Amino acid sequence: RIETCVVGSGVVGLAIARSLSKAGHEVIVLEEAGAIGSGISSRNSEVIHAGLYYSRESQPYKSRFCVEGKRRLYEYCRERDIPHK
Repeated sequence: RIETCVVGSGVVGLAIARSLSKAGHEVIVLEEAGAIGSGISSRNSEVIHAGLYYSRESQPYKSRFCVEGKRRLYEYCRERDIPHK
């Protein structure tokens, strides 16, 4: 029995589906395109932003989330032996 339907198989959709699946939900992912990750997710520049260019005063969320996101992404890659620079 399908409990959850995730629409879109980009980075966010697949991350949500994975999280729900790991929590024990029966998940189905629907995608309009012919392949997963071929929409906006395929336009990713593959750059890990450090947050250096965002002012804490004028762009506090971008600054904070870039720094935290970079730290968490590096940690994730290290834990799984995923090569990164």
